[in-house]
Amino acid sequence: MRELLDTVAKLIDRDVPILILGESGAGKNHLAEAIHACGARRNQPFVHIDCASIPHELFESELFGYEKGTFTDAQSRKIGKLEAAQGGSVYFDEIAALTQPLQAKLLRAIESKRFTRLGGHQQVEFAARVMSSTNVDIASIRRDLFYRINVVTLKLPPLRERREDIPLLIGDRNVDDEAMQILLSYSWPGNVRELRNVMERAALFADPIDASSLPEEMRSAPSLIDAAKREEWTLDELEERYIREVLRATKSNYTRAAEILGINRKTLLEKRKKYGIH
Repeated sequence: MRELLDTVAKLIDRDVPILILGESGAGKNHLAEAIHACGARRNQPFVHIDCASIPHELFESELFGYEKGTFTDAQSRKIGKLEAAQGGSVYFDEIAALTQPLQAKLLRAIESKRFTRLGGHQQVEFAARVMSSTNVDIASIRRDLFYRINVVTLKLPPLRERREDIPLLIGDRNVDDEAMQILLSYSWPGNVRELRNVMERAALFADPIDASSLPEEMRSAPSLIDAAKREEWTLDELEERYIREVLRATKSNYTRAAEILGINRKTLLEKRKKYGIH
């Protein structure tokens, strides 16, 4: 994280396009917001575009805006998100979720630094810092767009690879030693977002936060590892018991259990069959 932030410090006032890579929940959005807030454009707009949540058929009108009368419901001109970001920063969250045709249109706007509102003829100048992120394989991004948005790559490590940050991220919350050990040993498939949610929930029930206020699936992992050491379980035996424990703790919610285990739902069902878990 120190190396990452050292890199950020060197480019904070330079308008180079930045691509942020990292798992879901690792903090990509917060990093993009921090880069904007600390840079020369801090007093200008920061426009967050969630590429995965905007329907593809509406994306162009959201991005470029439209003129009055362009379609039936266009009662007046609408300013698009690119125009709203003028002078500031625009952040394309999960840019790989865009279809290939939409990626091509976005590329033209970024390259030419101008675009046209839907239904319009006058070109609008586009001057904003471009940041993007994705948590999936970058192979789904068009090569030409990838080269345009990827002048600098920032790879945000998952929480399980920087567990020493957990006490810092928790801040001044009061956590007892046993609960802290559980927090430090857990794999955090949901990353910083999951940590935030767990701490907010635990703080409702206990002060200081203790082991009993943490989710059951988190408490079961260290005890299983201790049992495996005592009884000399094989890796398959440990995996079977952990899957059983997680399914029990989640009341057989396979989607949630797969998230906790860090595998997809199909793999979980295959392992359930392999171990004869009913």
